[in-house]
Amino acid sequence: MRAAFARITQNAARAVPGARIDGALIAPMIGNGVECILGVTRDPVFGPVVMFGLGGILVEVLKDVTFRRAPFDLAEAHRMIREIRGWPVLGGVRGQPAVDVDAIAEALAALSRFAAANADTIESIDINPFIARPHGQPACAVDALIVARAPRARA
Repeated sequence: MRAAFARITQNAARAVPGARIDGALIAPMIGNGVECILGVTRDPVFGPVVMFGLGGILVEVLKDVTFRRAPFDLAEAHRMIREIRGWPVLGGVRGQPAVDVDAIAEALAALSRFAAANADTIESIDINPFIARPHGQPACAVDALIVARAPRARA
């Protein structure tokens, strides 16, 4: 890891002389799961709207996502999950174990509450991939981006 960090910082220094690098984040590889996407976008009419679908490249290729106005409860999150065409993938295919759908539903419901509570300050949230894992293994947000809403100009 030290050698890789040295190589990365040297490459960065060549690409952007004077760049400030404070360190590196090292995290374990998360495997044994299904990549999902969770997101929030701000609709001008409905306010914060939560999205769910299969993540990674699948969301780009299949565009198999569903939306709900925030906030919503666990029951609505479960309905949302079952709406996507890729729903059977979460139940385990080709020898893969089923993932903990309750963990996905809990994450979606919590995200919806967060989005509703912060509707005035958040423009969008993108969590991709969110790794849904088998029962007994925690789900994990691997990458996330929150875009703040631009302050409104005063009249």
